[in-house]
Amino acid sequence: MKKIILLALTALMMVGCGTDESVKYKVSDAYVIVEIDSCEYIKYNPAYGFQHKGNCRFCKERRQKELEELVEQIKENYGIPQ
Repeated sequence: MKKIILLALTALMMVGCGTDESVKYKVSDAYVIVEIDSCEYIKYNPAYGFQHKGNCRFCKERRQKELEELVEQIKENYGIPQ
């Protein structure tokens, strides 16, 4: 069992997490906008983590779709004609 866990951890470390290809554009020397899974994140200095921008295109489209689905559900539940 320990060998399987060790092998899995080794495989994950070999794969790695991000590359420079994900950098969308550089704001300044300290700030970089990065796109991960279609969402935009702000990265400050390599020593710090990422912060979701909250206004990226993908999230805006997702919120719009959720809002449309909610309106349809309300119309169906309350018998509001379309």
